[in-house]
Amino acid sequence: MKDKNLSAFYHQLKSIPYVQGFLSECYRRDKFRDHEKLSFQNADRFVYYLEHAETYLNQAKKAPVSIQPMLLFYGLTQLIKTCLITKRPHYPENTSLLAHGVSARKRKKQSYRFLQDEVKIQQKGLFPYFTSHLFSIHQFTVDKFSMEQLLKRVPEMSNLYDIQHKEKPVIKVGNYGERTLLIPLDTVNDWHLSEKRFVDKLRHFHFSVKDWHLDQDYLYITSDRRLLPHESNLFSMDAESSCLYLCKNRSFFYPFHEVMTHFLLLYNLSMICRYETEWWGELLHSFSNNDYPYILQFLSITAKKIPIMLGYYLFNQT
Repeated sequence: MKDKNLSAFYHQLKSIPYVQGFLSECYRRDKFRDHEKLSFQNADRFVYYLEHAETYLNQAKKAPVSIQPMLLFYGLTQLIKTCLITKRPHYPENTSLLAHGVSARKRKKQSYRFLQDEVKIQQKGLFPYFTSHLFSIHQFTVDKFSMEQLLKRVPEMSNLYDIQHKEKPVIKVGNYGERTLLIPLDTVNDWHLSEKRFVDKLRHFHFSVKDWHLDQDYLYITSDRRLLPHESNLFSMDAESSCLYLCKNRSFFYPFHEVMTHFLLLYNLSMICRYETEWWGELLHSFSNNDYPYILQFLSITAKKIPIMLGYYLFNQT
């Protein structure tokens, strides 16, 4: 979808009558009783969540870097809640869902480095709730992630890693809207997997494989449906090129939607900018820490991608 079409779709979602019909179709498809009544009850709430999200995200573009993480995080959470209303008409069903669902270290060490910092997923709260209902991820292979692990999942960060470390943590494997993946055989070999075993892992992670074959240096995998970013829990998309990417590190190969990556990174950054004021101020004004370029580039990327990633999700509910 072109950016202008996505923008037009967002404008359409400002119409209560349109949103009522939109939600009614979502609830009817998911077999909720009284789908028309539920859509009528939730239309205003949907529009207000969306408007609140846009306010945070627009203000983040104008704000200094020092408070951008907080604005972007709350913009993302409000947009996630907008999406949740399309799947869960009674959200939030209980007060435990009002918690973030993740935690960070309470006190930072003197030699603190952002890239080595970690966040941990909790059993209850918004994070496990939206991953389950939006992306059908009900269990986590691991429950603790470093900032560096998360940043390497974002395709647009790859060039910075190439400059700093002469490595690109992701590889291009396809394009949005197409049906074929091209997996370099070098990657499959590096993972110590046979071609069949790699395809079996894709199927295990609910990727629809229609056919596959080898051709020179690539494993060609054809799906029976188009590759859509909102459905991809295994691949990330570059928002500008619409190319799909796979993490080169085998340990990262499990269902984990990119929206989840941005949520965890922004959660930690928003906590740091609010509660680790001295370290945050030192980072922003002294330029003495190698974390700074990674944080700065990520903030620029996520500000652009948040409305695109979740806009795709909403559009594909129509």
